[in-house]
Amino acid sequence: MSYCVNCGVELAPAERVCPLCGVEVCNPRAPYDPAAPRPFPREVDRLEPVAGRAGLAPILTLLMALPAAICLACDLAYTQGTGWSVLAAGALGLLWIVTVPMVLLRRHRLLTGVALDSAGTLGYLWLVERYTTPGHWFIQLAVPLVLLLALLIVGDILLITRVITGRLRQMAAAVASSILLLVGTEAVVDSYLDGRVALFWSLLVSTPCLVLALLLLAFDRRKRFKEQMKKRLHM
Repeated sequence: MSYCVNCGVELAPAERVCPLCGVEVCNPRAPYDPAAPRPFPREVDRLEPVAGRAGLAPILTLLMALPAAICLACDLAYTQGTGWSVLAAGALGLLWIVTVPMVLLRRHRLLTGVALDSAGTLGYLWLVERYTTPGHWFIQLAVPLVLLLALLIVGDILLITRVITGRLRQMAAAVASSILLLVGTEAVVDSYLDGRVALFWSLLVSTPCLVLALLLLAFDRRKRFKEQMKKRLHM
């Protein structure tokens, strides 16, 4: 048995040069034997490229459309109408909106995904209100909350990717946006339930969030602390 004089890898009798580093084999007691079985093929098999993400979209669409169609057909056959099947099909449609466009999109995926997800969520919530207990909660409660969350997410994306640099400052911006989400959620819920806004619990929860955001900004100004955090967290 021979070993490479350069890298030490074990060599077969059919190897003229080291397959790892390319150094010529030199072993008088085990000369090169071209008839010996080779440990590696002479030709490298080239793998065909895997199908792109676009090929995954029809598969996902079929997987979601088939159970939705079955639910609708069963509902029509046994109840002579549509009820629960619309909610089931709507849930699958919402799942399609959340997954398939993100597979196909190549540019502005986050912003476009937020817009599509918000529209799909509002559409499904409208179906829930339409086919369960009619009321006014969709307009007065669901729409403001979904739009508030979507606007805050879009704002965070734009700030973090285009305006704010530095991990600590970006984290502080995310924490500050959570304060707006808490206050806005309580304001919308109070307006829907009581017809007036009386902020209470959101201010209590926002106080430690505000302290955390200020601490992150303060730590960001300390260069030594930032260097230690990068080393410890591998940032």
